[in-house]
Amino acid sequence: MKALGILAGPRKGGATDSAVDSILKGIRDKGGETEKVSLYDLDIEPCTGCCACHRRGVCVIEDDHPPLIGKMAEADVVVMGSPVYWSNITSEAKKFLDRGLPFFEWGKMGPVRKARKPAKVILVVSCGAPFPFSHILGVVPGAVGAMKKFFGCTKAGIRTFC
Repeated sequence: MKALGILAGPRKGGATDSAVDSILKGIRDKGGETEKVSLYDLDIEPCTGCCACHRRGVCVIEDDHPPLIGKMAEADVVVMGSPVYWSNITSEAKKFLDRGLPFFEWGKMGPVRKARKPAKVILVVSCGAPFPFSHILGVVPGAVGAMKKFFGCTKAGIRTFC
């Protein structure tokens, strides 16, 4: 099994990073191969809305995004973790997901993944608001919802940890 961890938080060693590391360690302990990347270490430009990805199937922006999408397409499991910022994912996570259209092709009902993988997606969010206020106020559901919108199109099995 091949797992890719995507850290969308700026604090290495923080709550989100530690949670992603714990999940990846569990996969390694079961004999899996893991890799973790931090979006804050990569050069990922925001989407410009040029729609080239619709016409060509690839993004025309030359940065670190296409190789990461390639790694995601090869992984059996994707573990994506983001802290919650204003009831949503971080700006780095949003840039990554916004540019993710080349991972999909257009079907009759919208985007459908090109690759058979990932088969499973694990979403991790952390926030400073204590439970149950984190859920009552919509803080956690907003961030989880943003990631589920993207990964839901992959038809992968999704698990969430808050």
